Amino acid sequence: MMNYAPLNVLPTDIQQDWMAGLQRQVSQQAQGHFYLVNIRRTKPKSFEEQRVIVLVVDENGFPIPNVPVAFSYSTADQYVLTPDFLWTPPPPPRAFIVPTAGSGQIDQIQGSGVKQGQPGGITVYLFAPEYSSDVVTGLGMLADHTGLHLTFQLRRNGVTPLMDRIASLEARVAALEAK
Repeated sequence: MMNYAPLNVLPTDIQQDWMAGLQRQVSQQAQGHFYLVNIRRTKPKSFEEQRVIVLVVDENGFPIPNVPVAFSYSTADQYVLTPDFLWTPPPPPRAFIVPTAGSGQIDQIQGSGVKQGQPGGITVYLFAPEYSSDVVTGLGMLADHTGLHLTFQLRRNGVTPLMDRIASLEARVAALEAK
């Protein structure tokens, strides 16, 4: 189990090197929201190089398979939203959409590098109709083949993470023991 907290802003070095940005697209109609909870550089000359990797986990930090991830860029296939979408993804409606594997992870290999200090051309968000998603813009691979690894956590409405329930129980036990 992992206890994550949503990021409100990207780390400074990632903002500077990629000109990346974070947008929170919370929808009141959605049944929950995918929050960006971690972002880190991938290592060049490793199995992670040249990639934008996305890991999707539930409230307790366990991987979620079969979550559609949108890698949006200008020449990607156009998509049309179905009537069951409870939120509106960012424009333009173009993305390479692929589900997470059994490990809760999926990646996209980057072909051309991003010049350090300039925005990359990839925008990433989760594409589930019932849940809204944070949006990360300006992603790509730096010239040294450094990519990015993003972790999104689903927070469903009305679901209390196990760590919070345990903390509540521990507080109740401590209060009883103090009497």
